[in-house]
Amino acid sequence: MNVTVTLNRLRLQNPILVASGTFGYAKEMVGAIDFAKLGGIIPKTVTHEPRKGNAPPRTVETASGMLNAIGLDNDGIDYFIAHHLPYLRTLPTAIIANIAGETAEQFVEMAEKIGKEPGSRRWS
Repeated sequence: MNVTVTLNRLRLQNPILVASGTFGYAKEMVGAIDFAKLGGIIPKTVTHEPRKGNAPPRTVETASGMLNAIGLDNDGIDYFIAHHLPYLRTLPTAIIANIAGETAEQFVEMAEKIGKEPGSRRWS
């Protein structure tokens, strides 16, 4: 059965993508999952500048499950490119960048920065 998914020029071997916040930067999941079986990995959200996120408590149990308000805790785009992207490039599946900006200009700048990295697929 062919379960490939095409998003513009990005071709995924299947539609299974991991949830960004809970999957971290993938190193946290080594041994728990076969990365080659995933359609792609969406790493933790990255912002323009480092961000501490919200103060604890950041999660609360509810009758229906759990709510979280982590607050996009991350080390910023430059750290992501220098420290997380090299490892992510070694994985046998697609990596889909996950960026958050406070302005349209920040989104453009971060997308361009990641788009210049080796292995990036740019949209037409």
